[in-house]
Amino acid sequence: MDKLKRFTFYDLYWKLVKNVDNVIAGRIIKAICTYEFCGEQPAPFTDDTEAFIWSNIEDVLTKVKQLEMQGKTPKSYNKKMRHFAFTDAYHKAIKLMNDEDSGAYLIALCEFLFEDKEPKKLKPPVDMYFDLAKTKLALSKVRIASGYKGGKAEKVKVTDEQISDATDKKNPCITFKEFMSLHPNIKNDLYASRMHLLDRVDWGFLDMGLDNCKEYKHCASLYTVLTHYKKIISYAKW
Repeated sequence: MDKLKRFTFYDLYWKLVKNVDNVIAGRIIKAICTYEFCGEQPAPFTDDTEAFIWSNIEDVLTKVKQLEMQGKTPKSYNKKMRHFAFTDAYHKAIKLMNDEDSGAYLIALCEFLFEDKEPKKLKPPVDMYFDLAKTKLALSKVRIASGYKGGKAEKVKVTDEQISDATDKKNPCITFKEFMSLHPNIKNDLYASRMHLLDRVDWGFLDMGLDNCKEYKHCASLYTVLTHYKKIISYAKW
């Protein structure tokens, strides 16, 4: 793994930027993204508030990145703090915005995910970039909702409606509901901790692949089907 395509954003970072102005929040998220996605240390902070924030997150950023660069999940950190996957798509949006707009964008993401608040009156271009991110944010929101008790992740069942909300807009051929009606043997046994399996799913390709894949054609588990998604869609034929 040469470069990260996503990194884990913890509520620790959010707690440290939620009460600063948008410009500072924007500079902090740009520094985090530069470190995570580009492997570059930020220039020394001249602002005391920014320097304080960075000093409180640098250690976690470094240790978690080391694990994620090795393809490992930072389980001990994930158990202690709420988190979501900060993808390169969010980074690309931030690179197109100034510091103030980047800060507003970060705050909108975090309020939506950590505080269940729908952002209001976002100004262009922040409103556009936030709307584009909402599908993936919905996935992250379900994962966060799983929560942690006693150091163990709760198993939170994902509903058919949640799967539809997360996937139907990017599936031009068939919806999740239509896919399930075509394969009545498959049962939804997906949990929030496995919602990432939906990130790139195409129900049309999966339908065609299952018709020709003897190994999983009669599989009754949606989780198992999604786990072997790449193998199954290799059998898809138009």
